[in-house]
Amino acid sequence: MPSHSKLILISVFVSQVLFAGTQFLSIPASAYDLIYFNSPWRNPAVLNHINKVPELGLAYGNWLAGIQNVGFKWRGQVGQNSGGLDLRYVGLSDIELRSNTPTSKPLGYYSAYGISARGITSREIGAIKFGLALQLIKLEIYQESANGFAFDFGATWSVNEYFKFNISALNLGRMNKLQTSSPKLPKRLISSVSFEQKSSSLIFGIESNSLLNNMVYYAGGNSQYKNLIFGGTATMTKGMKSISGGIGFLLGIYTITYGFQWGDHHLGRPQMLDISIRLP
Repeated sequence: MPSHSKLILISVFVSQVLFAGTQFLSIPASAYDLIYFNSPWRNPAVLNHINKVPELGLAYGNWLAGIQNVGFKWRGQVGQNSGGLDLRYVGLSDIELRSNTPTSKPLGYYSAYGISARGITSREIGAIKFGLALQLIKLEIYQESANGFAFDFGATWSVNEYFKFNISALNLGRMNKLQTSSPKLPKRLISSVSFEQKSSSLIFGIESNSLLNNMVYYAGGNSQYKNLIFGGTATMTKGMKSISGGIGFLLGIYTITYGFQWGDHHLGRPQMLDISIRLP
Protein backbone atom coordinates (compact mmCIF):
# COMPACT_ATOMS: atom_id res chain seq x y z
CA MET A 1 0.00 0.00 0.00
CA PRO A 2 1.51 3.42 -0.94
CA SER A 3 2.65 5.39 2.09
CA HIS A 4 0.60 8.47 1.16
CA SER A 5 -2.60 6.36 0.94
CA LYS A 6 -1.89 4.84 4.33
CA LEU A 7 -1.36 8.31 5.78
CA ILE A 8 -4.71 9.44 4.38
CA LEU A 9 -6.48 6.44 5.92
CA ILE A 10 -4.89 6.96 9.32
CA SER A 11 -5.90 10.63 9.19
CA VAL A 12 -9.50 9.60 8.52
CA PHE A 13 -9.47 7.11 11.43
CA VAL A 14 -8.04 9.71 13.78
CA SER A 15 -10.54 12.37 12.73
CA GLN A 16 -13.38 9.92 13.51
CA VAL A 17 -12.00 9.39 17.02
CA LEU A 18 -11.60 13.14 17.56
CA PHE A 19 -15.32 13.70 17.05
CA ALA A 20 -16.85 10.37 18.10
CA GLY A 21 -14.37 8.26 20.09
CA THR A 22 -14.95 9.91 23.45
CA GLN A 23 -18.70 9.39 23.03
CA PHE A 24 -18.17 5.98 24.68
CA LEU A 25 -18.39 8.00 27.92
CA SER A 26 -22.04 8.67 27.01
CA ILE A 27 -22.84 4.95 26.65
CA PRO A 28 -24.61 3.54 29.74
CA ALA A 29 -22.15 1.53 31.79
CA SER A 30 -24.57 -1.22 32.82
CA ALA A 31 -28.11 -2.59 32.63
CA TYR A 32 -28.78 -0.78 35.92
CA ASP A 33 -28.25 2.54 34.11
CA LEU A 34 -30.84 1.52 31.51
CA ILE A 35 -33.45 0.81 34.20
CA TYR A 36 -32.72 3.75 36.51
CA PHE A 37 -32.31 7.20 34.98
CA ASN A 38 -30.96 8.63 38.23
CA SER A 39 -27.93 6.39 38.64
CA PRO A 40 -24.35 7.21 39.76
CA TRP A 41 -23.31 7.05 36.09
CA ARG A 42 -25.41 10.16 35.35
CA ASN A 43 -25.10 11.80 38.76
CA PRO A 44 -22.45 10.85 41.37
CA ALA A 45 -24.61 12.38 44.13
CA VAL A 46 -27.14 9.55 43.66
CA LEU A 47 -24.63 7.04 45.06
CA ASN A 48 -25.94 5.91 48.45
CA HIS A 49 -24.22 3.09 50.30
CA ILE A 50 -24.38 4.30 53.91
CA ASN A 51 -25.00 1.46 56.39
CA LYS A 52 -24.98 -1.11 53.57
CA VAL A 53 -22.68 -4.05 52.95
CA PRO A 54 -20.09 -3.69 50.15
CA GLU A 55 -21.17 -4.77 46.68
CA LEU A 56 -19.28 -6.05 43.64
CA GLY A 57 -20.71 -6.13 40.13
CA LEU A 58 -19.86 -7.20 36.60
CA ALA A 59 -21.59 -5.90 33.45
CA TYR A 60 -21.36 -7.09 29.85
CA GLY A 61 -23.23 -6.09 26.74
CA ASN A 62 -23.33 -5.08 23.10
CA TRP A 63 -24.10 -1.50 22.15
CA LEU A 64 -24.87 0.07 18.77
CA ALA A 65 -22.99 -1.18 15.67
CA GLY A 66 -21.53 -4.17 17.55
CA ILE A 67 -19.63 -2.16 20.16
CA GLN A 68 -18.74 -4.32 23.17
CA ASN A 69 -19.06 -3.02 26.73
CA VAL A 70 -17.47 -4.67 29.78
CA GLY A 71 -17.62 -3.10 33.23
CA PHE A 72 -16.69 -3.81 36.85
CA LYS A 73 -17.95 -1.90 39.87
CA TRP A 74 -17.43 -1.74 43.62
CA ARG A 75 -19.74 0.05 46.05
CA GLY A 76 -19.19 0.58 49.76
CA GLN A 77 -19.01 3.01 52.67
CA VAL A 78 -15.81 4.98 53.25
CA GLY A 79 -15.97 6.74 56.59
CA GLN A 80 -19.07 8.93 56.55
CA ASN A 81 -19.24 8.92 52.75
CA SER A 82 -20.49 6.52 50.10
CA GLY A 83 -17.75 5.35 47.74
CA GLY A 84 -17.49 3.54 44.44
CA LEU A 85 -15.07 2.41 41.76
CA ASP A 86 -16.03 1.77 38.13
CA LEU A 87 -13.73 0.14 35.57
CA ARG A 88 -14.90 -0.28 31.99
CA TYR A 89 -13.85 -1.21 28.48
CA VAL A 90 -15.78 -0.17 25.37
CA GLY A 91 -14.40 -1.35 22.05
CA LEU A 92 -14.90 -2.37 18.48
CA SER A 93 -12.69 -5.08 16.94
CA ASP A 94 -12.15 -6.49 13.45
CA ILE A 95 -12.43 -3.09 11.78
CA GLU A 96 -11.25 -3.50 8.20
CA LEU A 97 -8.23 -1.59 6.91
CA ARG A 98 -8.62 -0.91 3.18
CA SER A 99 -6.80 1.18 0.62
CA ASN A 100 -8.48 3.84 -1.51
CA THR A 101 -8.61 1.26 -4.33
CA PRO A 102 -11.60 -1.15 -4.27
CA THR A 103 -10.49 -4.66 -3.20
CA SER A 104 -12.28 -7.91 -2.42
CA LYS A 105 -10.29 -8.40 0.79
CA PRO A 106 -9.14 -5.91 3.43
CA LEU A 107 -5.43 -5.21 3.89
CA GLY A 108 -5.81 -6.07 7.55
CA TYR A 109 -7.82 -5.50 10.69
CA TYR A 110 -7.51 -3.16 13.62
CA SER A 111 -9.43 -2.30 16.77
CA ALA A 112 -10.60 0.85 18.48
CA TYR A 113 -11.39 1.04 22.17
CA GLY A 114 -11.77 3.24 25.20
CA ILE A 115 -10.87 2.39 28.80
CA SER A 116 -11.84 4.34 31.90
CA ALA A 117 -11.34 4.08 35.65
CA ARG A 118 -13.75 6.18 37.73
CA GLY A 119 -13.72 6.80 41.47
CA ILE A 120 -16.91 8.18 43.06
CA THR A 121 -17.81 9.63 46.44
CA SER A 122 -20.97 11.25 47.79
CA ARG A 123 -22.08 12.82 51.05
CA GLU A 124 -25.42 13.97 52.44
CA ILE A 125 -25.69 17.33 54.21
CA GLY A 126 -29.21 18.04 55.36
CA ALA A 127 -31.63 17.87 52.44
CA ILE A 128 -28.84 18.04 49.84
CA LYS A 129 -26.50 15.30 48.66
CA PHE A 130 -23.27 16.14 46.86
CA GLY A 131 -21.25 13.86 44.63
CA LEU A 132 -17.83 13.97 42.99
CA ALA A 133 -16.12 11.59 40.58
CA LEU A 134 -12.67 11.52 38.98
CA GLN A 135 -12.23 9.53 35.79
CA LEU A 136 -9.02 8.48 34.02
CA ILE A 137 -9.50 7.84 30.30
CA LYS A 138 -7.53 6.12 27.54
CA LEU A 139 -8.43 5.95 23.84
CA GLU A 140 -6.72 3.88 21.18
CA ILE A 141 -7.42 3.50 17.47
CA TYR A 142 -5.18 1.78 14.94
CA GLN A 143 -1.68 2.72 16.19
CA GLU A 144 -2.64 5.99 17.84
CA SER A 145 -3.63 6.58 21.47
CA ALA A 146 -4.54 9.42 23.82
CA ASN A 147 -4.93 9.74 27.59
CA GLY A 148 -6.93 12.16 29.66
CA PHE A 149 -9.00 12.79 32.77
CA ALA A 150 -12.42 14.17 33.64
CA PHE A 151 -14.35 15.32 36.70
CA ASP A 152 -18.05 14.73 37.37
CA PHE A 153 -20.06 16.84 39.81
CA GLY A 154 -23.60 16.22 41.02
CA ALA A 155 -26.19 17.30 43.57
CA THR A 156 -29.67 16.22 44.60
CA TRP A 157 -32.09 18.30 46.66
CA SER A 158 -34.96 16.62 48.49
CA VAL A 159 -37.65 19.30 48.41
CA ASN A 160 -39.95 17.07 50.48
CA GLU A 161 -40.57 13.36 50.91
CA TYR A 162 -41.86 13.10 47.34
CA PHE A 163 -39.97 15.52 45.09
CA LYS A 164 -36.27 15.75 44.27
CA PHE A 165 -34.29 18.01 41.99
CA ASN A 166 -31.14 16.56 40.46
CA ILE A 167 -28.34 18.25 38.54
CA SER A 168 -24.98 17.02 37.31
CA ALA A 169 -22.07 18.19 35.15
CA LEU A 170 -20.10 15.33 33.56
CA ASN A 171 -16.84 14.84 31.68
CA LEU A 172 -15.22 18.15 32.59
CA GLY A 173 -11.57 17.62 31.72
CA ARG A 174 -9.21 17.24 28.81
CA MET A 175 -7.46 14.70 26.60
CA ASN A 176 -3.89 14.62 25.33
CA LYS A 177 -3.27 15.07 21.63
CA LEU A 178 -4.02 12.27 19.19
CA GLN A 179 -1.67 13.03 16.32
CA THR A 180 -2.14 16.81 16.01
CA SER A 181 -5.44 17.44 17.82
CA SER A 182 -7.03 16.48 21.13
CA PRO A 183 -10.24 14.39 21.23
CA LYS A 184 -13.20 16.37 22.54
CA LEU A 185 -14.89 15.10 25.69
CA PRO A 186 -18.71 14.93 25.63
CA LYS A 187 -19.35 17.55 28.31
CA ARG A 188 -22.84 16.90 29.64
CA LEU A 189 -25.14 19.00 31.80
CA ILE A 190 -28.14 17.00 33.04
CA SER A 191 -31.02 18.20 35.20
CA SER A 192 -34.11 16.31 36.24
CA VAL A 193 -37.01 16.30 38.64
CA SER A 194 -38.26 13.08 40.21
CA PHE A 195 -41.42 12.15 42.05
CA GLU A 196 -40.87 9.25 44.46
CA GLN A 197 -43.42 7.31 46.47
CA LYS A 198 -42.63 4.11 48.36
CA SER A 199 -40.65 1.92 45.94
CA SER A 200 -41.60 3.72 42.71
CA SER A 201 -40.50 6.92 41.00
CA LEU A 202 -41.18 9.03 37.92
CA ILE A 203 -38.58 11.31 36.30
CA PHE A 204 -38.42 14.06 33.70
CA GLY A 205 -35.04 15.29 32.54
CA ILE A 206 -33.15 17.37 30.02
CA GLU A 207 -29.53 17.20 28.84
CA SER A 208 -27.11 19.44 27.00
CA ASN A 209 -24.20 17.58 25.36
CA SER A 210 -21.28 19.51 23.86
CA LEU A 211 -20.99 17.01 20.99
CA LEU A 212 -24.67 17.32 20.04
CA ASN A 213 -26.39 20.28 18.44
CA ASN A 214 -29.75 19.75 20.14
CA MET A 215 -31.09 19.19 23.63
CA VAL A 216 -31.94 15.65 24.78
CA TYR A 217 -35.22 15.06 26.65
CA TYR A 218 -36.04 12.18 29.00
CA ALA A 219 -39.17 10.77 30.64
CA GLY A 220 -39.38 7.51 32.56
CA GLY A 221 -39.83 5.67 35.79
CA ASN A 222 -38.94 2.59 37.79
CA SER A 223 -40.44 0.44 40.50
CA GLN A 224 -39.77 -2.53 42.76
CA TYR A 225 -42.23 -5.27 43.62
CA LYS A 226 -40.91 -7.76 46.17
CA ASN A 227 -37.74 -9.22 44.56
CA LEU A 228 -38.44 -7.76 41.13
CA ILE A 229 -37.17 -4.40 39.85
CA PHE A 230 -38.11 -2.88 36.52
CA GLY A 231 -38.14 0.46 34.74
CA GLY A 232 -37.56 2.36 31.54
CA THR A 233 -36.84 5.75 29.98
CA ALA A 234 -37.94 7.37 26.74
CA THR A 235 -35.26 9.54 25.10
CA MET A 236 -35.86 12.09 22.39
CA THR A 237 -33.70 14.54 20.46
CA LYS A 238 -33.80 15.89 16.93
CA GLY A 239 -33.35 12.98 14.53
CA MET A 240 -33.43 10.23 17.18
CA LYS A 241 -35.94 8.59 19.50
CA SER A 242 -35.36 5.56 21.70
CA ILE A 243 -36.74 3.61 24.63
CA SER A 244 -34.45 1.93 27.14
CA GLY A 245 -35.38 -0.23 30.09
CA GLY A 246 -34.95 -3.55 31.76
CA ILE A 247 -35.76 -5.92 34.56
CA GLY A 248 -33.85 -7.30 37.52
CA PHE A 249 -34.18 -10.09 40.08
CA LEU A 250 -32.97 -10.02 43.70
CA LEU A 251 -31.86 -13.56 44.59
CA GLY A 252 -30.44 -13.57 48.11
CA ILE A 253 -27.07 -11.81 47.99
CA TYR A 254 -27.18 -11.77 44.17
CA THR A 255 -28.86 -9.38 41.75
CA ILE A 256 -29.23 -10.24 38.06
CA THR A 257 -30.27 -7.38 35.78
CA TYR A 258 -31.03 -7.24 32.06
CA GLY A 259 -31.29 -4.01 30.08
CA PHE A 260 -32.06 -3.07 26.48
CA GLN A 261 -32.62 -0.16 24.14
CA TRP A 262 -34.91 0.18 21.11
CA GLY A 263 -34.53 3.09 18.75
CA ASP A 264 -35.06 4.42 15.25
CA HIS A 265 -31.33 4.56 14.46
CA HIS A 266 -31.28 1.11 12.77
CA LEU A 267 -27.81 0.33 14.16
CA GLY A 268 -28.76 -2.72 16.17
CA ARG A 269 -30.49 -3.43 19.46
CA PRO A 270 -28.21 -2.81 22.46
CA GLN A 271 -28.47 -5.30 25.33
CA MET A 272 -26.66 -5.51 28.67
CA LEU A 273 -26.51 -8.01 31.51
CA ASP A 274 -25.32 -7.31 35.07
CA ILE A 275 -24.52 -9.66 37.93
CA SER A 276 -23.79 -8.19 41.35
CA ILE A 277 -23.10 -9.72 44.75
CA ARG A 278 -23.45 -8.18 48.19
CA LEU A 279 -20.51 -9.22 50.32
CA PRO A 280 -21.14 -10.67 53.78
